[in-house]
Amino acid sequence: MLTNPHCSPSPRLPWVTALSLAVWVLFPGVAQASLARIVSVQGAVEVRRATGTIFQPASPGTALYGPDILRPSRGSRVEVVCPNGRTRWVVPAGTVSAVNNGCPGTPSALKPEFGVGDLRGGSDPAIPYIIAPRQDVVLSPTPTLQWNPVEGASQYTVSLRTRRGSLWEITTPESTLPYPADQPPLSPGTRYTLVVQADTGTASTDEPPELAFNLLAGDEATEATEQIAAVQAFDLPELAKTLILVEEVYPRYQLTAAALADLENLVSQGFDLAQVRRLLGDIYLRSGLSLRAETHYLRAVALAIATDNLEEQVMAQYGLGTLYNRTGNPEAAAAQLAAAQAGAEALGNATLAADIANERQPPPR
Repeated sequence: MLTNPHCSPSPRLPWVTALSLAVWVLFPGVAQASLARIVSVQGAVEVRRATGTIFQPASPGTALYGPDILRPSRGSRVEVVCPNGRTRWVVPAGTVSAVNNGCPGTPSALKPEFGVGDLRGGSDPAIPYIIAPRQDVVLSPTPTLQWNPVEGASQYTVSLRTRRGSLWEITTPESTLPYPADQPPLSPGTRYTLVVQADTGTASTDEPPELAFNLLAGDEATEATEQIAAVQAFDLPELAKTLILVEEVYPRYQLTAAALADLENLVSQGFDLAQVRRLLGDIYLRSGLSLRAETHYLRAVALAIATDNLEEQVMAQYGLGTLYNRTGNPEAAAAQLAAAQAGAEALGNATLAADIANERQPPPR
């Protein structure tokens, strides 16, 4: 969710500036989620956030904090999974209940980690700019490689490099490449750069910033693998499990490429939801991919308006306004941020409204 932008950027990624739109959660290495989450809704349910004053429609996948209030309509059946990923709570219909009533111990807040990536790149569709891994960490030593498909390009020359030079080079007509099976896998402690040259004459190196990623290793890799396996073993719908991973697990290890892949997979499966699209916008913004962030934010706004989901509408407009503000489009930024601030005020969320108002100030130079 959109919260206070004044915090320290991640130490592992020095290119991240101090603002973000996603809740990137840090929690101990235990095999459970941190938040409660709506699993299924038969009928209708509304939620009032502890930071707000009005009820808003909620849907499967919505993350819940302990003080949040749920109000299912009469005759509805709303099921919530508690933070341990196993305990289920059927919310009493026709009345109001705090999340802590059914899921005691659900936190009232989580420590977020924010970031907006270097937005100088990922803005020219004629360039095969890197999508993933871009500037993050990967868990697999043989990750899938992805870049922007360039119109008119029939072939790409792809090379993986370190500071010592090129490790391998391959040509492909595709813009997604499974890691070549005949090449050595990634090694811990090495910074890698993916470089792509299109046969149209453009290359991923034609625009800044310089990119590098590395392989997660040691205790962190073991912990991440255990966390992911634990969530995948939960007896939950695919949407809920994916959102737990994306919002609560991957961020701790900066597994950005994994988060993007899982969310894009949800969309391909038909989960064209405001929350999913807004999260994609958030993560692409964090990755510094402005065109992709804009596309998903715009879709999120449209879906949120269509489903009367003011909370997601506000968050997507806040993200879109921030994107425009940081990429030199002040008129578009002003329109989106004004709408987001008005929405936050309508939600009764004074803190969020103040954060948005702060973003409406002239961008830092």
